[in-house]
Amino acid sequence: MTISPVSRAPLSLEVAQRLRAAILDGTFPPDTELPTETELARSFGVGRSTVREAIRVLQAHGLLSGADTVSTARPRVTHERTADAAGLVLSTALQVGAIPLADLVALRVLLEAEAMRHVTAVPDAARSCLRAMAAAVESTDIRAFHTADVDFHVQLAYAGGNRALGFVIGVLRDCIAGYLLDALAALDDPGTVLVRLLAEHRAIVDALDAGDNDRAAALMVDHIRGFYEPEDASP
Repeated sequence: MTISPVSRAPLSLEVAQRLRAAILDGTFPPDTELPTETELARSFGVGRSTVREAIRVLQAHGLLSGADTVSTARPRVTHERTADAAGLVLSTALQVGAIPLADLVALRVLLEAEAMRHVTAVPDAARSCLRAMAAAVESTDIRAFHTADVDFHVQLAYAGGNRALGFVIGVLRDCIAGYLLDALAALDDPGTVLVRLLAEHRAIVDALDAGDNDRAAALMVDHIRGFYEPEDASP
């Protein structure tokens, strides 16, 4: 019998897991500061450097503030960056080949079509995105169009009233946003494609305004597949 060495996770990860549990069970509610590094080190019986590493792990997971700033302020509990953290994990899985882009696109098709079936009113924010896309078409501003496009889909996803569905769609959009922008930039005639995409977005909104959610869902499916799976095999 072959006996393998016992694998021990770094102490900082154990501390991070215990802090995470304390955040999730409400011991440290949202927007409250964590105790000082010295206090945490004393509570866990570890060095301050271990606590510091554990805090960095939780900042990367979007549970603590301070990941994007250099500050002497103590980290605060936050839920504002959890979508960013989830998107980063999914994006990493995509980039290393653990999840094919085609699979994520297929998942988007299913989720966004379902979201359209539950939208009762198009939010003003989505209509603002349409106006921003129209302005971007006039100037053939690919980056501005891309930004408004991403936000348009997320706004409609949340309009269905299912926060979990909206959150997941938002994470998916963030994950493959770079691929969308690269595909638009690589087009020989981006202006023509932007005009078509804008028309497809408007048709989805028109269907929702008419109360025809099934048509909106079908249009959304065609819109997503038409971009990633065009008949001429262009990006």
